[in-house]
Amino acid sequence: MARTGTFGGFVFDPEVFADYMAEQPTWSNAIIASGILQDDPTIMNLIGSEGNVATLPFYKAIDIADFTPYNNDGLTDNTPKEVKGGKQTTMLIQRMMAWKAQDFTKELTGADPLQHVANSVSNYYQQVWEAELMNIVNAVMTLDEVKNHIYDISSADAEDMASVKEDNKINETSMIYAEQKALGDAQNGFGLVIMHSMILARYKALGLVEYMKYNNANGLQQEVNLPTINGKVVVTSDRYTVTTTTTVPQYTTTIIGAGAILTARKTNYNEPYYTDYDPESKAGIEKLYTKEGRVLHPNGFSLKVSEISGESPTKTELGTKTNWELAFNEKNIRIGQIISNG
Repeated sequence: MARTGTFGGFVFDPEVFADYMAEQPTWSNAIIASGILQDDPTIMNLIGSEGNVATLPFYKAIDIADFTPYNNDGLTDNTPKEVKGGKQTTMLIQRMMAWKAQDFTKELTGADPLQHVANSVSNYYQQVWEAELMNIVNAVMTLDEVKNHIYDISSADAEDMASVKEDNKINETSMIYAEQKALGDAQNGFGLVIMHSMILARYKALGLVEYMKYNNANGLQQEVNLPTINGKVVVTSDRYTVTTTTTVPQYTTTIIGAGAILTARKTNYNEPYYTDYDPESKAGIEKLYTKEGRVLHPNGFSLKVSEISGESPTKTELGTKTNWELAFNEKNIRIGQIISNG
């Protein structure tokens, strides 16, 4: 039975804890700063208080290829052509986790232990949503319709790293050609690069990494720890950027553009954070329960919700390519990947 009680030996107030959680830095600051996430509160309006699916209509681009202008010669009729539209379907992703009091007890220091737990839980969910995002991106990038968004320079027959050639590794031009292959003349739409630390190290060795700078109170320019390559913000992660099941490692470097991911957060949970008490086990155990929900939708794709078995898609379902289909013209998809051996 949920209650306002104690957790880890201190008083737990769910409303105060929720406020602490809301005050935490927004999930993955570098990702937010790049502009790839487009917060769209209308998605939750479409889902409603009890729903989990939203259909997002969109107008297709008005392009000269589809709307050839008429000759204004006084003889030709200016016959209107219908503006075309489409739709993409998304689904609310809901995750939850619970902890026992002793998980945090040994870490509690300072005058505000509740704030410390909020910090820990917030960081945990940052990791959760970052992993979900990359799982989805890697899935939609395997669709045949977006094969031009994959710039693969990796070796198909290398037996070990000694047999990997320099052409199979990232160089000064890899990102430039990957962007051109994916978006053509709209290649300036990218803003973020997600890569393995090995790939970042190689870019550093090539002298291509710069750091965003700012002026301090004394007017002096200082570096901040936010690397950029070709003007794009770099996020480094070793968790979902390398495949080691092949004979040699294959590194996936993902380039994402502004507005490529639509997102909205579920805020109408009755009790997203609460404690419970088990008086029987080990003479009493305090527990903390949490749950969060988000929409993370790759803009331009549609999730086949009929293939989702439950009320919230599993990570496996979201990572399955056959559960996705392309909704946009592929040149309007602002995601690309470089596959390399280093």
